[in-house]
Amino acid sequence: MTTRRTSAAAAVTTSMLFSVFLGFSYAQVATPNAKQSDKVLFGRAMTAMQKSEYVAARTLLETLIKNHPDSDYVPRAKLSIADAWYAEGAFKQAEVEYRDFIAFFPNRREVPLAQLKIDSSHKKTRI
Repeated sequence: MTTRRTSAAAAVTTSMLFSVFLGFSYAQVATPNAKQSDKVLFGRAMTAMQKSEYVAARTLLETLIKNHPDSDYVPRAKLSIADAWYAEGAFKQAEVEYRDFIAFFPNRREVPLAQLKIDSSHKKTRI
């Protein structure tokens, strides 16, 4: 009987610690430090994208845009936000973001790629 209680207590404790750890690690990514440089924020966002952590990536990219509006990383951040939606399969939202990118940065070399993604989004939503 005592062994069962000890095992149950250990399982509950382990579960709680695991949950706290997961919550803490998510909070570190989801609430980026506003004092971080544009380069650091962009790098962290790209790492999150590579790990398929699209919500965290978008949060970091939006923070970059908000806190560093004149940064050279802003156009790439806007495009990456669209790419994150596209990768998640949220094609309507991706299209909105790609169009936003094209409107804000019509002379960027990535505009044809953004337009191709818009066209691809239309095809994927029809299927």
